Amino acid sequence: MKLFSDKKRPVSMGGYPLERLARTERMPDLSGVPSYPVVSFQRPDHRESLVNAMAEAQAMLDAIRIGLINKAKAEVPEDRSERANHMKAFGYFSDASMMAIAKIPQSALLEKPYVNPDIEALAYKLQNEQTTTLASGVDVIMADLKESMEAPPTGIEKHSHALVIAQEFVRDPEEGEVGADWIMDAQEARACMRSSEVAIVLAQYLRLLGYDARAHTGSTSDVDLNQLAVASGLAGVEDGQVVNPYLGTRFGLAAVTTNFEMQIDHPIKPLKEQSSFHTYGPAWMVGKGFAKNAFNHEPFSKRRFVDGAHPFEKLKRVDDPTTFIDEMRVPRVPKRTDMFARSLFGDMGKGNQQAARNGHYVRKSAPSMAQRRALGAFTLLQDGPANPEKSQHTQSAKSNAENIKAAAYFLGGDAIGLSRCPEWAWYSHNALGDEINPPHDQAISMIIDQGFETMEGASGDDWIAVSQSMRAYLRFSILGGVIANQIRRLGYPAKAHSVMDGEVLQPPLLLLSGLGEVSRIGEVILNPFLGPRLKSGAVTTTMPMEHDKPIDFGLQEFCNACNKCARECPSGAITAGPKLMFNGYEIWKSDSQKCTTYRVTQPGGAMCGRCMKTCPWNLEGLFIQAPFRWAAMNFPKLAPALAKLDDKVGNGEINPIKKWWWDLEIEEDGGYRPTKKPVNERALQTSLDLQYEDQTLAVYPANLAPHPWPFPFPMDREKGIEAYQAMITAKEYKARLAAGETDDLAHSYHIEGDAPVIRVKIARVEAMTSGINKYELSSVDGSPLPDWTAGAHLDIVVAPEFLRQYSMSGDPANNQSYQIGVLREDEGRGGSQLLHRIFNEGRKIFISKPINHFGLDEAAKKTFLMGGGIGITPMIAMAHRLHAIGADFAIHYSCSSRTNAGFLSDLAEFPWKNKLQLHFSDEGSRADLNAILAGYQDGYHVYTCGPERYMNGVLDAAEEQGYPDEARHFEFFNVPELPEYENYDFTLRLAKSGREFLVPADRSATDILTENGISVDVKCSDGICGVCKCGIVEGDVEHRDFVLSKAQREKEMILCQSRAAAKDGVVIVDL
Repeated sequence: MKLFSDKKRPVSMGGYPLERLARTERMPDLSGVPSYPVVSFQRPDHRESLVNAMAEAQAMLDAIRIGLINKAKAEVPEDRSERANHMKAFGYFSDASMMAIAKIPQSALLEKPYVNPDIEALAYKLQNEQTTTLASGVDVIMADLKESMEAPPTGIEKHSHALVIAQEFVRDPEEGEVGADWIMDAQEARACMRSSEVAIVLAQYLRLLGYDARAHTGSTSDVDLNQLAVASGLAGVEDGQVVNPYLGTRFGLAAVTTNFEMQIDHPIKPLKEQSSFHTYGPAWMVGKGFAKNAFNHEPFSKRRFVDGAHPFEKLKRVDDPTTFIDEMRVPRVPKRTDMFARSLFGDMGKGNQQAARNGHYVRKSAPSMAQRRALGAFTLLQDGPANPEKSQHTQSAKSNAENIKAAAYFLGGDAIGLSRCPEWAWYSHNALGDEINPPHDQAISMIIDQGFETMEGASGDDWIAVSQSMRAYLRFSILGGVIANQIRRLGYPAKAHSVMDGEVLQPPLLLLSGLGEVSRIGEVILNPFLGPRLKSGAVTTTMPMEHDKPIDFGLQEFCNACNKCARECPSGAITAGPKLMFNGYEIWKSDSQKCTTYRVTQPGGAMCGRCMKTCPWNLEGLFIQAPFRWAAMNFPKLAPALAKLDDKVGNGEINPIKKWWWDLEIEEDGGYRPTKKPVNERALQTSLDLQYEDQTLAVYPANLAPHPWPFPFPMDREKGIEAYQAMITAKEYKARLAAGETDDLAHSYHIEGDAPVIRVKIARVEAMTSGINKYELSSVDGSPLPDWTAGAHLDIVVAPEFLRQYSMSGDPANNQSYQIGVLREDEGRGGSQLLHRIFNEGRKIFISKPINHFGLDEAAKKTFLMGGGIGITPMIAMAHRLHAIGADFAIHYSCSSRTNAGFLSDLAEFPWKNKLQLHFSDEGSRADLNAILAGYQDGYHVYTCGPERYMNGVLDAAEEQGYPDEARHFEFFNVPELPEYENYDFTLRLAKSGREFLVPADRSATDILTENGISVDVKCSDGICGVCKCGIVEGDVEHRDFVLSKAQREKEMILCQSRAAAKDGVVIVDL
């Protein structure tokens, strides 16, 4: 707790009053600075030491300290002071204790850098292991990390400046202290890991801005960290030791070296020349104007680690959570129900999917992308095998609980709770669609504070919002991973469940473990000391442990009487109404579709946490605020008055002094530049009188949940609205339970139909040219694959947001393996580029069963197969089939040159090679299409696939030679150049139901149908794949597809692209 607010102190100045130190412009003699001792993460003589479990996390941080530099340099201020303040603030936001900047002294460069010996094993994981998550952008992150690991080593000779990070020690655990068994002799390792986290993120951030940067840690470094600390003014040398005036020798160091020029700090004068009054006087004693002071800088000075920094022991504990949970009827739903996953797969429409592609809603802001890249790497450390031999010191559930909590608090968790992990808290299926049989029955829940100070300077939905989330998620991923590893090392299975790869629902675990209560915000659990300003994670295990009880601090009454978060929500997603029963829970259920859509698509920032920002429980932690918290806990019915008081004192408004970030947005070339859109800078809407009756909200309970597999499943918002309106209160629910009226009382989950995808492994990859790879796919268990026919293609889940169609090029008679050829299109939409980066031998992927919209007429008198470039792929399969049935055919393969032509070695070995003619432009053998197709006879057919210009040439020649429409067949593999169409509003009428929908000029028919609950298959959304084809009953249609023939267009249309031909036209379709 603080006596004084630091709201007038810029974030770049940090919590400690370093500005009060006397400095000198003269660089001290660095030859007398003792070398920084390399931090060891090995405690071979103490199996229970937490340091052993930290080793893997530290190795991962060291493994990713170097990375690829963005080729597009960011537009950032040139002023060195502004740059310095910005980078320091980012460090403080990341929880560095102290930050400083120096020019790199030549003497600080190590002749022999030291390297963490555990990096090599982690590097192998990064380069070879496949994550089980399908989180947005994770494949790009892993590809970047893999390529950076494989890049040739470089030096830091061109680096001119160093950001130096000091991480203070907490107090030393006392001998015999309850819960301290694991954390003895761990100070240096803890400070090293925490400072390394800051350095790795800052270095990645600078590389994203287009500057060279490298992190240096206590276990892997090219520089002497002590020399940098002295040169930057973080410390001086006293009696042969490196000393900081406020921390003494109790701190660890990390650094970032870079060619990003910044204003430097001056070295400090020796302690004997420091003014005692100015440095340690009354201001330091009480913390006047800054966060840290003589009494509060050590949160555990008067508290045991096992108890945490907050007084949870003063809270009222109860047997059951304060919100009703019908545990017997809570349905388990698949991981696929996550709204970000649904955006990614296109369930919410093309706009959401585009915003989610490659994690764009995170990637668009450079600070958050720097954090997410590290977060992606740590998904590899969440799980692993347990030591087969259980530690003899883990027999006591009470002792285990104490050691777990003390260790988690020691590492930096803000609130820790232990509970059972009931089966209903697990998802039914994981991200891959595999059924989950809950393996663990114990849960460790962790809360990470998102940080009051930066939130104070933000609107909640501006350009730093997403970084506040990613910072907390990364912290848990590291700390939760360490705790899980510690438990596994002691002989029990354990898994950390992070935002990128979790298999449990965290809100119920937070309730059961006593870390908060359900709030009006919905799925956000509010903590009495941090408010809603938090992110959480869980570790599940079978290690026996004592549990914490749920808490009751009056929040249900408070939130029932306060709707400030609903009033301030930019998307209108938070209900102003009562708690209702959803999936067996009593909850203020928000409209997650609205919330997610706003968070991923909003243009004035990146993501949103405005509900957290404006909540009356989001407090600085001042002594003067204690009466408010006491009143809110003890007299929750005063909530309306307290909320008005909260408004009156300006809580939830923006404090511009606390803004440190730059409003940069990623552009198409990957560079970060000042956003061209208005930034969300909102004032409180104190005059808005939000009424529940005026809200239209939708929910998607278990009976509306998608199938568990990684494949699109459009949302039906009309049904979602109906589901919201059908929800009942807990009182009515309990009354029906008491009366035995349980039929359809609770929602249930059922999987309908077969899986739309099958999982296969990449058995072989062959680089046929510099830009074309051939992939052979086989079943995971070696069994035969589904039969297929010539002309078929596969829908391939390259990544959740990249569902791509590739023609099958093998022999249809072979169902032991499938074959595709993929051209890397550097100017394409990203799918083929990513595929080339991540589709390695052994990787397991999802594909559809073979689909054929390009079927072969086997009764043709003669067939001409015309392949241009990569368009040869389906022609190979057709040639195999025609040869097998003894049909007459000719196959022509056109390409610019042999060096760009795939499959040449294969074609030379096929039994029908005498039917093949090759045409290469650079050899003067360009195909004479009219000559090839001359002499048309009834029953001749021509099939073509390739670039648009080539296909048009073939089709024009065929028409000129007399081939009728039904004898000309084509297949596009990418979107051809489109004419300059003008869109109009039009009416779409459904013949079977009579329903009518207005399709606005900026929306497609499939968008409107999906939005209104009309199930339509959609894949490409570009008019190529043809799955959204439907019959035309009446109306003039402007056809914009690349699927239908002229004859087909008389009776059919492709809904994702085609529209009414005239303004205000009406099209009636057979739906």
